[in-house]
Amino acid sequence: MSTTVNRNEKIKQVVNKNKTESISPQQQQQQQKPVSKLMGLILATRPWSLTISVTSVLVGSALAFREIREFDGIMLSIILIGAISLQALGNVVNSFYDCKNGNDTKDKSADRTMFDFGLTERNIINLIWYLLIQCAICLSLMIYRMDNTKCLVENILPLAAFGFILNISYTAAPVGLKYIGLGDLTIFLCFGPILVQSAFISQTHYHDSLAYFYSIPLALTIVAVLHVNNTRDIKADSDAGSITLASKIGLKNCYYIYVALYLFAYLYLFKLSYDMEKYMLNLPLILVPKILVLINQFRNNKLEDLTEKTGQFSFFFGGLNAIGILLSMQ
Repeated sequence: MSTTVNRNEKIKQVVNKNKTESISPQQQQQQQKPVSKLMGLILATRPWSLTISVTSVLVGSALAFREIREFDGIMLSIILIGAISLQALGNVVNSFYDCKNGNDTKDKSADRTMFDFGLTERNIINLIWYLLIQCAICLSLMIYRMDNTKCLVENILPLAAFGFILNISYTAAPVGLKYIGLGDLTIFLCFGPILVQSAFISQTHYHDSLAYFYSIPLALTIVAVLHVNNTRDIKADSDAGSITLASKIGLKNCYYIYVALYLFAYLYLFKLSYDMEKYMLNLPLILVPKILVLINQFRNNKLEDLTEKTGQFSFFFGGLNAIGILLSMQ
């Protein structure tokens, strides 16, 4: 009897050890540290990723200032808060539906929102409503501040509606764009052309296709953030029956896509600077050594914290991109 008990205890220890090893060090740290409800709500928005929307707004605003030599600080504040709120909303909805659809589970999920922050489903739903209201307030303030009906009807409202629908439909029913292989395209459109153009229009009060072209390099670095996340979650997404670009092409090809995203971002930026004869646009080139570090980490399959590091890189890329746009003023 004693031998059987000892054997069962050893089996339990091995099982628990395997479960622990299957979770990244970052996940283990989050699971071991209890947080307050307020901190849990903040962490649920994935604050480390919110710099993505900030850089898109900065690039669009910098381009607007270069074109009209005018700047509305209040409008910039409104669209910054609105963009951050919309991204936070998308992040929370993403966590909610990933858990609901079985993509994230307590034992293997890198996103710990639904498991380790002491939040109930009701807390998450209330947070979603709060962020929705905050987005609506920002849009209302933007409409009031612009006082240009034609621009609002023809440009701002269609862009806002399209961006909102894409953001929510990324994981929410009935579409779930992420689960049918359209997640990368969705993120590219939301944080590239749509958000950069919206920031541009908020300052200039007119639409210019130039903003779409300037948004592409930054958008590619933002897609790289999602690509790392989906690569890390290949097994979980496949087990849940979800289709992502990463799960379709496999780990080895994911590495090549990661490299290609940065390569195309810089090649396009150089082509843009060459065509416009504004070579200060290539200011993000100083970040190339950092890219090599990230690529090497991906090649060695060290994906635990690579999503956050890729997000940080995108922030610096976007910041330098915005500075380069300002420095290219004639």
